Amino acid sequence: MKFHDIPQGSKEWFDIRKMKLTASKAQAIGSNGKGLETLAIELIAEKYSNADKRIINSHDIERGHELEPIARGIYELETGNIVKEVGFIEIDKYTGISPDGLIGEIGGLEIKCLNDINHVKAILYGLKAVDNKYIWQVQMSLLLSKRKWWDLVLFNPNFSKNILIFRITKDDKMFEKLKEGIKKGKKLLKELEKQYGRHKISTTHSRGSGKQ
Repeated sequence: MKFHDIPQGSKEWFDIRKMKLTASKAQAIGSNGKGLETLAIELIAEKYSNADKRIINSHDIERGHELEPIARGIYELETGNIVKEVGFIEIDKYTGISPDGLIGEIGGLEIKCLNDINHVKAILYGLKAVDNKYIWQVQMSLLLSKRKWWDLVLFNPNFSKNILIFRITKDDKMFEKLKEGIKKGKKLLKELEKQYGRHKISTTHSRGSGKQ
């Protein structure tokens, strides 16, 4: 396990994530099906594409980046926990996580800045109203970090009840699915990279004049 103290969203951050199964894609990994195969192809494409991965065209992503530091500060005030920021935790060549924070030696933090409707759903119905992909993300963070608990923080400054905190611990069934998915995902990445390498040699196609 290697800790990288680099800004999330930076070129270095994107570079170190290349060809890695990360917690943000945990739902696809845990499904161990077509979603995992699609993810493996996406990772191959990201590695060999020259496109600038830092270009952000999602309003929700930009909003999250703006609000996350505020949510982290409120969380610290609410809980008394001191959050240590970390750019990326590299587990091995093919896996890693980008937590929103680590707490002591046993805890972690994931912050989601929901829109108004989803925040109200979470206020009314609790964790069962939260998108399942976030639960998968936290479970994979727990699995790979080997920590005992992870706080999922939901934040929206538009409400007086602007922060919700759910403490999540290991789910054995999800852990097993993630372990199987990671194993299959690593194998897929190795196979696809070899296959891509065989097709990477450029070929020149000549075009005749059509005259006999």
